[in-house]
Amino acid sequence: MIVRLDSTFVHSQPVVRLEGIHVLFGRTLALDLETLEIEAGERVFILGHSGSGKTTLSRLIKGRLKPSTGDVQVLGGDPAARESRDHRTIQRRVAMIDQEFHLVPRLTAVGNVLHGCLGRVSPWKSLFGWYPPKEWQKAEEILEEVGLEGLGDRRVETLSGGQRQRVVIARALMQEADLILADEPVSALDPELAEDALELLVECVARRGVTLLVNLHQPELARRFASRLVGLANGGLVYDGPPDGFTEDDAELVYRGYRKESARRRECDDGAEKSVETAASHPDLRLVRP
Repeated sequence: MIVRLDSTFVHSQPVVRLEGIHVLFGRTLALDLETLEIEAGERVFILGHSGSGKTTLSRLIKGRLKPSTGDVQVLGGDPAARESRDHRTIQRRVAMIDQEFHLVPRLTAVGNVLHGCLGRVSPWKSLFGWYPPKEWQKAEEILEEVGLEGLGDRRVETLSGGQRQRVVIARALMQEADLILADEPVSALDPELAEDALELLVECVARRGVTLLVNLHQPELARRFASRLVGLANGGLVYDGPPDGFTEDDAELVYRGYRKESARRRECDDGAEKSVETAASHPDLRLVRP
């Protein structure tokens, strides 16, 4: 349940609760979960091969997708219930880092980071790039926090891949969310940069006490940074526990794609029907500094 206190939402644990979830794409069962709960402050890393249901799970939690059957509760409400009076607030409190960065190449780094505050500024002013001075200051402080001090005025298209990933992290932090979802956030980076990016994300989240859910292919990185691992195979849950309890047998279940309770195979393209949520992405958008 969510309680409104002076426009602030106080939510009881768990932050995420899924029960009796089935997601069907045509006749294909993409996700089949009896129960999954995520508590406040957890760093949950979801492991699984392509088609295991990781992206489908993230889309459910963000509210981009509704289950065929079952109940999804995020911060005490249904994230996909657009008719709910609390829908906008729930969406603002859940940030999403997509595998594709979805940055605006011709905008500056600080301009892209400022998109993170769109949920709390005047919509028509943001279309013209008019942001309050406090938001400009916050965006520049976050850029410094992620190691991009002095690069705020650089156009994103001139930055390296690692620097762009840091802009994406900064934009998510700018949203001031209670929950950050990251779908394969380091898949485009080489191993060293991937490790650095995950370490940065975890450190920034820990400072804020934010709940983190990360989809990942690399179990060695997940073991290092997660407080809890969840393994999916063919849409089903095959592991849920501490990182140090994730054995070679568990890895075999996850990456060979077998279910503990069933040998049925399911095929699912996690990338199918992805919806892209971007805002203020016109290439000629101009930001006006106060």
